[in-house]
Amino acid sequence: MNFLSLDVGTTCCKCQLFSEEGRIVAYHSEEYPLRTVGAERYVDTDEIFSRIKDMMRFAVAAGGFSSVCISSIGESFVLLDRQDGMLFPPMLYTDPRGEEEAGALLRQFGAQALFSRLGLLPQSMFSLSKLLWIRNHRPDLYAKADKVLLMCDYMGYLLTGKCVIDPGLASRTGAFDIARRQFDGELLGELGISPFLFSEPKKTGSVVGELKEELKKELGLAGSVKLVLGSHDQICAALGAGAVKAGDAVDGMGTVECLTAVTDRKPSDVRMGAQGYVCVPFAEDGLYCTYMFNYSNGSLIDWYRKNILHGYRGEDDSFFAYIERRMREGPTGILALPYFAGAATPYQNISAKGAFLNLTTKTTDADIYKAILEGTSMEMRLNAETAKRYGFRVESAVATGGGANSTAWLQIKADIQNIPVRTLRSSEGGLCGCAMLQAVAAGVCADLTSAAARFVQYKDVFLPDAARHAAYEGQYKKYKKLYKTVKEFY
Repeated sequence: MNFLSLDVGTTCCKCQLFSEEGRIVAYHSEEYPLRTVGAERYVDTDEIFSRIKDMMRFAVAAGGFSSVCISSIGESFVLLDRQDGMLFPPMLYTDPRGEEEAGALLRQFGAQALFSRLGLLPQSMFSLSKLLWIRNHRPDLYAKADKVLLMCDYMGYLLTGKCVIDPGLASRTGAFDIARRQFDGELLGELGISPFLFSEPKKTGSVVGELKEELKKELGLAGSVKLVLGSHDQICAALGAGAVKAGDAVDGMGTVECLTAVTDRKPSDVRMGAQGYVCVPFAEDGLYCTYMFNYSNGSLIDWYRKNILHGYRGEDDSFFAYIERRMREGPTGILALPYFAGAATPYQNISAKGAFLNLTTKTTDADIYKAILEGTSMEMRLNAETAKRYGFRVESAVATGGGANSTAWLQIKADIQNIPVRTLRSSEGGLCGCAMLQAVAAGVCADLTSAAARFVQYKDVFLPDAARHAAYEGQYKKYKKLYKTVKEFY
């Protein structure tokens, strides 16, 4: 029995085929463009579904599979009519349309009431704000609306004909009651929106149903092939990193950094929402998670490597070998504020700018590079300390994404944050999380804890060094003051 895991991103789709023993049988990824309409860009659902079918053919050739599970981006949705024609394509979460509608929601319902029920405060990124924008600006299209489907449940609908969504992804609509784990009928009713536009919420890992017979025939699939309900990519990545209990966390070190932390209680303090943190139903009943963001992570390294050093690598084979070999021991003393794309949590200031302080004529290129590693690590420590006030404890972290390939960066993280940092056999944690959900659905594993023991395999561990942690304390105290000190100059 094999399990096929799919991860649907904005411009890339990935798959891994797992055996029921937890072995990775095959891996494949494909990129696709965004859809351009005039000056606007959208997620191209036709391209995504075409790639999904290609990956299913790939998995058939690699050994076949008995079930499939999808991890996907959140927020972006398709608006369909009764004949399943697309009325409006999926806007990107960064699309500013919906900003005025988010403000109107906040004024109408109040911050405390919204955060207590939805686990978030309205922003233009969430589906509800953009749906209201469509209603306000394209009432002709909205009047024909029959379905609002996010990427995971839309792809599931194309595969099975059933509209089902899990609580973790549903919460990204901004219209989901996270305690009751159902769409907020009272909120939607006051807005004049039918909750039946959205998919039916079911527990993460539920069996949605059998793949369509005509689709199985087209792809060369034989026998029973079921769709198991996946989730938002951040939740699947957390599962695939072994985060199954309160205190667990996964650090996605990609272009943007996202630290996902798990708790066993539902926060209600609206200050948490005001600082940009959300409270999301996790895959296990009784657990919630939050997301801590830094918008400039891998992108900041790329900027420094390409735009400042122009890819210089001396006589080494790679830039990273050159630069990390020349890093000096101990803290740099340089303060690097990594807000080159604005500040995310906890400051929520898109106008914030990056900064380097304490440079001298003795500062080297490797010193600045290491300062970037230090600054991004301090930003995540700041986030972890802030989120702890609301019940989210980060006692250890599993690093995934491209940044997890840098042993120097991971050791700096461990030393600054004073926590163990581990890596996985594969950086594709979300695909492993989907395999875990399938194993439980198939009865191969009793629960997600036992599934983690089978599927999650760690590679390296970076333990904090007490002396280096102590040495960084002075630099971190200054870092915590930096944003408030320089923000008046933006």
